[in-house]
Amino acid sequence: MTLPLTDLAAQLSGRLMLPHETGFAAQFAGYNTAIIHTPQAVVAAVNAGDVSATMRFANQHGLRVAIHATGHGTFAPVTSGLLITTGRLDHLKIDPTTRIASIGAGVRWGAVIAAAATHGLAPISGSSANVGVVGYLLGGGLGPLARSHGFGSDHLLGFTVVTGTGDSVEADADHHPDLFWALRGGKSGLGVVVAVRLRLIALRHLYAGSLWFAAPHIDSVLRQWIDWTRHADAQVTTSVAIIRFPQIDALPEKLRGQHLLSLRFAYPGTTAHGQRLA
Repeated sequence: MTLPLTDLAAQLSGRLMLPHETGFAAQFAGYNTAIIHTPQAVVAAVNAGDVSATMRFANQHGLRVAIHATGHGTFAPVTSGLLITTGRLDHLKIDPTTRIASIGAGVRWGAVIAAAATHGLAPISGSSANVGVVGYLLGGGLGPLARSHGFGSDHLLGFTVVTGTGDSVEADADHHPDLFWALRGGKSGLGVVVAVRLRLIALRHLYAGSLWFAAPHIDSVLRQWIDWTRHADAQVTTSVAIIRFPQIDALPEKLRGQHLLSLRFAYPGTTAHGQRLA
């Protein structure tokens, strides 16, 4: 069946791209390079109206729809239908009086952290500044300040969501509360989130970092860390990851080809107190 994609393109403020066009694959390049997408078309959305038009078109023609923001959550290839990219939904506004950030679906944490810091504020985000805000929060948002401030999704105030029928709705504690509840950890499949409203915290000091241990020490360090957590200060959040790094030039030389344990530490307070706790 030949799709009337020109009809969809005419409804968009953004851009409709087809597989033969230059830059098509670059629209949805992900961090897992083993996953290769082959959608029938890509919609580079610039507003909620583009998402609504795409969802209605997909319904009319029986097409699947997938969403791509920053490419961190790519686990399975998209082999048909339409792929909506949200990277151009990059608006960001912070009200320092109410401590509320209004964030588009294409914004990454680094932009929010930098903007909030000018007001002595911070989001409850993950440790990577390059991860997308919306994808992280839809997964619940378990990050380096979890013990002191909870999950990132605990600080969500509302979503702007385009449903499967193409309707744009505001979901918060008073409007569509079931959808609001489900989106705070429910991941994908509940609608296309085009913006979120997030409560920021007052934070001027953070003592944080990681310690690295070579393979021969992993067993003892892991056991000692478990013992240490039983009496750790309630404001301190720690985690461990055991990683086998590939031998590639993109990594720092000391990490290449190494099998290491990384112990991450975060304390929302001064360096002097953080050092004592660590």
